[in-house]
Amino acid sequence: GPAPPDSSRASAMPRKWAVDLADGTSKEMVSPPGYSEHYREDQDTKLTEKKSFDLAALKLKKAKELALQPGKSFMMTGFMLWMSGSGVHPFSIMITFYAVYNPIKSALTVNKMFAPFSDPKADAVITAGLITAKLTFVALNLLAMSGALFKMNTMGLLPNTPSDWASFLKVPPPVQFSTGSPISAPL
Repeated sequence: GPAPPDSSRASAMPRKWAVDLADGTSKEMVSPPGYSEHYREDQDTKLTEKKSFDLAALKLKKAKELALQPGKSFMMTGFMLWMSGSGVHPFSIMITFYAVYNPIKSALTVNKMFAPFSDPKADAVITAGLITAKLTFVALNLLAMSGALFKMNTMGLLPNTPSDWASFLKVPPPVQFSTGSPISAPL
């Protein structure tokens, strides 16, 4: 077999690019050509600024995604409302109730839902984008609720005809008055 390498020969001819990290002596390493410490510090500052801007832009992007979430679930809610039928049954009433309740609950908790995206140090553009996202969220929730209200109308649960309000009408005073007589006529 091959002979083991001679260790005395390997130490006698070290490579000039090799660094022995185990010898304990610290050698000052020369910077490579074109390296500048000031350039690195400038780049670190620019990178930090870019990261902070990217974080604000990322938060705004996520806020816009959250704002569009009710629109994404609108088709599924509409399909569920259609599948429940137009009869007044416990299942259809339950589906319709949740289709009305969930958008109202979401619209009332809009500030809580968008709290992770707000930043008191944000500039006016980011703040305006966040307000626009909140308004979009509320508008899409109202759109989702309008589908449920249409369903309630087709089920006959919304009072939108005059006969639904007949119990609130005043009874007019009688124009004529008639009485019966205890005397009966001969047959």
